[in-house]
Amino acid sequence: MLIVGGGVVGASIAYGLAAEGARVGILDAEDSDFSASLGNFGMISISNKGFNNLAYFRLSCASSRLWPEFADTLREQTGIDPAFDLKGKIYLSVGDAEFAAHAEKVAEYARRVGADYRHDILNRADLQHMLGKVRLGERVAGGSFSPLDGLAEPLRLYSGLLNAIQRHGGWILRDHRVGRIQHQRGIFTVEGQWGSFSAPRLVIAAGLGTPDLASQVGISVKVRPQRGQMMVTERVEQSFPYPVSGLLRQNPEGTIMIGVSTEEVGYDDRTTVSVLKSLAMKAEERLPALRSVQINRCWAALRPRTEDGYPVYQESREYPGAFVITCHSGITLAALHERLLPKWILGGRKDALLEPFGLGRLQNASAT
Repeated sequence: MLIVGGGVVGASIAYGLAAEGARVGILDAEDSDFSASLGNFGMISISNKGFNNLAYFRLSCASSRLWPEFADTLREQTGIDPAFDLKGKIYLSVGDAEFAAHAEKVAEYARRVGADYRHDILNRADLQHMLGKVRLGERVAGGSFSPLDGLAEPLRLYSGLLNAIQRHGGWILRDHRVGRIQHQRGIFTVEGQWGSFSAPRLVIAAGLGTPDLASQVGISVKVRPQRGQMMVTERVEQSFPYPVSGLLRQNPEGTIMIGVSTEEVGYDDRTTVSVLKSLAMKAEERLPALRSVQINRCWAALRPRTEDGYPVYQESREYPGAFVITCHSGITLAALHERLLPKWILGGRKDALLEPFGLGRLQNASAT
């Protein structure tokens, strides 16, 4: 079994395959390549998923339910704790108009999803009580709290996945960019300047490199880059009991991550003063204590986005045994990828949770 792409998505799938007893190898490109795994917040986000697509909410929610066992097993097998915590997430609204709009959207979410959706609208006093000694900004009118959401430490998770793959007999090779894929008599051969490898099954999970590789196994998929900028502060006393949606989280060691922007700028992964300044101002407006905290590092990364923003799980009809996997929420869906995808890839039936995310939905949409 060969997996092209060694980010969190590819590593989660490889871990699940190796745990099922499959012989797995990962081929990854250069460290200097655009990598979404280097530019994420580590959020396991459920409460904001699937407003216009309930299947996506159910997919994300199913992964959240699998995360506790996933994290425990990974820690037991490797000794690396991904710092998973299903503590919930706070939303802060600035001004009465923003608060009213947020409350209306949460109510509509709840109406569409039903009993599985848990999200409480809170006034300013309730939010202040939850945040304890962290003072809210003067213009924060209210917000909400959802216990559906959690977080993990992305670098620990990634290290744990690679360690677990190797413990199960798998391997990963860096600086092995795949340029060509051939298929003959049920065997896929991937080639690069480094040589070639062959296997009867192939998984393409190469992020922004997916479209070119997928076309070589008869799958047409569009993936565009979306830039996200973020920053991390010096270490401070543990003071933020909950992550704040779309804005900040405090890591176990005390640093605070602020971000993430969402920008359509093509293949430009540079940071910009204007965006970083905007992120900092939004954070300070909501939580003024951040004004005295020093920013230590800023960076940007390009994340893959499909045409409609939802995952793609597709096996090639022309070349059975070749699979294309791409998504925007590799951390949220990691537990589900580890559990459900290996059974399908190894020749089993595609789980009902995955069925809505084949490429047929995009072809049907373009035809209407």
